[in-house]
This record gives sequence, C-alpha cells and structure tokens, in this order.
Amino acid sequence: MLRIRAIASYVPDTTEFHAVQAQERNIGYGHLLYKAAAFALPRGKGKIDEEEEQRLLPPAAISLPVAPPLQSHADLALEAVAVLRQQLTPQTLAEITHIVVTNAALNQRINESVAGRIQHALGLPDALPFAIGQSGSAGVFNALSIIEALVSTGAKVLLVASDKWLYPFFRSWGELVVYGDGAAAILLDAAPEQLDQPSSDNDQGWGSIRASAMHYGEAIDNPWGLAPLALAEMLHPLAVSAAQSALERSGLGVADIDWVLPAGFNDNFTLGVSKALGIPPERHFERGAHGHQSSADPLLSLLRLRAALLPGKKATALLWDAALCGMAGAMVVEITAAQ
Repeated sequence: MLRIRAIASYVPDTTEFHAVQAQERNIGYGHLLYKAAAFALPRGKGKIDEEEEQRLLPPAAISLPVAPPLQSHADLALEAVAVLRQQLTPQTLAEITHIVVTNAALNQRINESVAGRIQHALGLPDALPFAIGQSGSAGVFNALSIIEALVSTGAKVLLVASDKWLYPFFRSWGELVVYGDGAAAILLDAAPEQLDQPSSDNDQGWGSIRASAMHYGEAIDNPWGLAPLALAEMLHPLAVSAAQSALERSGLGVADIDWVLPAGFNDNFTLGVSKALGIPPERHFERGAHGHQSSADPLLSLLRLRAALLPGKKATALLWDAALCGMAGAMVVEITAAQ
C-alpha cells in the first residue's frame, strides 16, 4: 500500500482540435531513430493518405489542452512539480529519495534528462532520478510496482507524468481516443504502520493506493494501421484483466468501489470494461470534455474526484488505462477530500 502525501497538476489552455496529428513539429529527434525503427513513425515520417486520415479523425471537434510551441513536456513537468512544492514543507521536500518520470511522447532536447532537470530544480542532489519509458499512457501504472518496492524500504518517491504530442505522432484514433497535453506529480511513501513507525493524524495525507496491476498483451507496433474498433477489441480484455487484478490485490470487491475513473476513451469502451467487471454505469465519475490527458490522466482524474468530494469525505475509486502499444494498468485508490 502506498500513502499519497500530495498531488498537483499543470494543464495548458484548451484549443479546438479536429485533426489526426498535431501541427507543431519536433525536428530534433529524427536522427535518433534507426531505419529499422521506421515503424515507430506513422506512415513513414508522418505521410498520411486520405483514407487513413478519415479513419482516424475524431467524429467531432474537441477542446483539448495543447501546450504552446515554446513549452516542452519537460517544462510541463516542472510546472506541475512547482505546484506540488507549494503543498510540501521544506522538511518533507528534503526527505524525497527518488524522482521517477514517465511520459509517452518524445519531446525533449538531446542533452536533457527530465528526471535530472526536476532533481536540479528541487535542489535534491541526493535523490535518485530515473525514468520509466516505452509504457505509452500506462506509465504511471507501470511505475507503481517499482515504487512499491522502494517505499517498502523507507523511500519517499516523487512520481511525475508529463506529455506533449508533436507531429508526426497521432493525437486521434477516430472515436476511440484523442490525446491532450498535460502533467501531474504525486508524492508517495509508506504508511507509518508499515514501517513500524508511530503515526499521527497529520500523517494520513490524501489517502492511499491500495493496489495496482499491469497486464501486457502482444506489442502493437502499428496501432494507426488498425481501425479504431479493431484496436479497441485488442485493448478491451487487457483493461478488464488489469482492473480485475488490481481489485483482487486490494482485497476489495466490486461493491466496495464508489467510483470508476476510466481513462478518456469513448463511452462504448469504458462502459464495456465496467460491464465486464460488473460495475453499474452510474458509478462512472463524470470526466467532462477533456479527451485523454496522456500519461497524467490517472492523477488528473484523482484530483477531479477529490475536488468533487465534500470536505473530509472519503471515496474508493478504481482507475484504469490502456496504452495503444498493447498494455493496460489499473489501481484501487482510497482518496480523502481536504477538511
């Protein structure tokens, strides 16, 4: 079990989006890709034909948070960390032992370590910075198993999720999902009783992550080559399996879940996962018109849920996400609203 000490976010302004790919280019990483990795770029460096565009366009214009050209995903991450820092005492900040960064979109300078940059900004030379890569938008879930092992030894971990989508990568997969930019940060450690330490009312924080799980399918190298419905059929059982595993590991049943906080996929997909789990649709927490907010999505969902609770009230939530590369993650969280 992981104790949540604080969560913070930074989301850029929204803009109306009705396309497949972002308009802003990043020309700084092309030389990093070997010819054998050409499949990693849709349609060979972004060329897209009319059929593909029509198949992957969102069904209607959507307002998405889109970072401006001069703001990288590292800048987004630092903005979220700056907000989190305001919630922490200097002593709590100094106790951070590890900084973990996860992101899905490639957008940084060749000499830049985002985790290292955060370490420098916080003035924590003794904290160990590292990144969780190749996890798509399931990076937060993929990081949690590592973080659980770290906090069991007394570590205090800052987890930062940040994404900015750039051409030639796709934001839209038709009706299935559309991705926006954003960042969020969460501070995690072990509850005092887990480390045989005295506890106090001030130690309770925001709540806890009771359990998490990841499920891996076959790697999907070319998700943009599939119709959105075909991609959904491949990802659906992964999302269900991950959610079932997280519930089992938490020791809770479906009846104990107050809210489901699915990622920003379409209603057919999200309600289909809940139906397979036996969770009624009225327990779906209303997301609003946010699209999918990339790697930061689960942490932003937790912030929205906490803000909606009455002061001091608690809720138990199931969160899940599916990454288009062929994996899914889930977690069961107990969240407490501010007094």
